[in-house]
Amino acid sequence: MKTPRFLRNILLFIVGTTWLFSSCTKGYNPDASSNIPNVTVNLSANINSAGYTGLKTVGGQAYATGGYRGIVLYRLNASTIMAFDRTCSYDLSDANGIVQAQTNGTAICLECSSEYNLANGNVVVGPSTIGLKAYNCTFYPSTGAFIVNN
Repeated sequence: MKTPRFLRNILLFIVGTTWLFSSCTKGYNPDASSNIPNVTVNLSANINSAGYTGLKTVGGQAYATGGYRGIVLYRLNASTIMAFDRTCSYDLSDANGIVQAQTNGTAICLECSSEYNLANGNVVVGPSTIGLKAYNCTFYPSTGAFIVNN
């Protein structure tokens, strides 16, 4: 009698573990797996400067030059700005594959319709399966200054 229950519990454990690991990897893009070419990024700016005032509010976004095809900046919370390359990771040969920030905290590639979460760069909707390339961003809320690099 104890054997069927034991086997059922083992099967549930295997299925649950498999589901957990597969659900945590969709769109995850550590720099080591990024298909976006590495380029040097070194940007210093202030949210009070022209072009970056959208970052004054949580959920705001702005664009910067640099990266492979530009950088999208997203104000995640009072103390964090996220920075991602604007290159859509789906088809690098398509020069039009550039993401555009939306007001709902996502960015969409207008070429292939892949959608990315600007809080972490992960894929929300494919066809892309690789998230956006992230850059380091240090933000100093007291002064409004931020630095983006890699």
